Amino acid sequence: MKKIFLFLFYLMVGITVLAQDPASSKPIIFITDASGSMWQKVDGEFKIALAREVLAELVGDMPAEQQLGLVAYGHRQKGDCADIEEILPLSNTDKGAFTKALNDLNPLGKTPLAQSALKVVNQLKSSGESATIILITDGIETCTGDLCQVVKEAKAAGVDFVLHIIGFDLGDADRAPLECAAREGEGLYIDASDKDQLAGAVEQTSEITVDVPRGRLAVKTLRNGALIDAAVQVTKTGTLENVGGVRTYKDESSNPGIVNLPAGTYDIEVTVVGQRGVDPQKRTGIVVTETEVNEQVFDFSSGHLELKVTENGALHDATVNVIPHGGNRSVTGGRTYTGPRSNPLKKEISPGRYDIEIKSVTIKGLSASHLIENIEIKPGESVVQAHEFKSATLKVGAKYKGELWDVTVNIVPASTRRSVAGGRTYTSPSSNPKSYILSPDTYEVTVTPLKTREISKQTFTVTLKAGETLEKIISW
Repeated sequence: MKKIFLFLFYLMVGITVLAQDPASSKPIIFITDASGSMWQKVDGEFKIALAREVLAELVGDMPAEQQLGLVAYGHRQKGDCADIEEILPLSNTDKGAFTKALNDLNPLGKTPLAQSALKVVNQLKSSGESATIILITDGIETCTGDLCQVVKEAKAAGVDFVLHIIGFDLGDADRAPLECAAREGEGLYIDASDKDQLAGAVEQTSEITVDVPRGRLAVKTLRNGALIDAAVQVTKTGTLENVGGVRTYKDESSNPGIVNLPAGTYDIEVTVVGQRGVDPQKRTGIVVTETEVNEQVFDFSSGHLELKVTENGALHDATVNVIPHGGNRSVTGGRTYTGPRSNPLKKEISPGRYDIEIKSVTIKGLSASHLIENIEIKPGESVVQAHEFKSATLKVGAKYKGELWDVTVNIVPASTRRSVAGGRTYTSPSSNPKSYILSPDTYEVTVTPLKTREISKQTFTVTLKAGETLEKIISW
């Protein structure tokens, strides 16, 4: 999976805590990653140490009556997918016990995400209790089981819970199963990378417990009628506070992407994943209610550019770069060559205004490149452009005492005095005279003999017109 992009948010390395006042009337159960990878470092600190530090501070701010359960996996045995333990029951209100239990964890083993979640939802199912579950992981599933399917089945069975999932330093790991589980669990998936983001994630998830009414925002992303992969970032209107996000991918199971949010007004920014030159789309003031799903469709449909390049009336080989108008980085390009399969060059381009830079592969001179400026590409429309290069051929040869002679040739436009072409004739009829394809102009040509000092260089001026061929043989 393409790298994907650390989703907008904050990080949570080890555990999330709900710091709200008054307390949630329902228990909060933390499923904590204590696998061996928690001894890896982020910004010079162990992940497990970051988790302990952040949680100690946040748990201390929670109301005394808040019920806090703790389940950990991977902390007792290496390579044991059954190493899942309920350390504190969901009825626990002892903050000191919670912090001590966290400090006593010794990360060792594997990452049985599905079985850990199943253990908790089965307990809720048998007890009839409602709870907020916060699952923290720094890796993907390393045992058997399907986390998303576990959550779906639990919801279908009527178990009342909200599941938030925090991904910590996941790198290029496939987040889709985690996002699916959080979506089905009516919670948030938050991906983060440092201690500050951890604190932000904790604060955000603390606002969405099982007893907080929630609405649903559905974001569908399209391009030319097909689902596309995009990252969705949601902020509270009028603030920079990230409150949720999702990645849509290209599959109907995840697109539209669902963000579970408290009722309110939000801004949305959608960024296409894996495509250069596609500007994000933004919308503000999107109202989410508790009673219905608000679906927003973001259409990134492209337009088309068709560019024909000719030389003196014939199809011509040129390189093409398409650059956002006023910018300097190409978003697409290609080569026309000289055949009808590639010339005109056809490109699918996101809507916008562009400059088209065309450079001849064979022609030398001041008119060997051309810029078409400020072309507007509209969704679903085609723009046809063409450019005709003019050229002439100059042949330069040399003889000494009647024999072909090796010389260097330097060709300079009279208006700039900067060389645009040159080379050696050698002494073979295949290269002497040597041919140059040049843009029509007036040139100063200097011919310098090699292998003898008996003769001196010569310079001549020539004016070339489009379509003509001129030959000049210098003799000594």
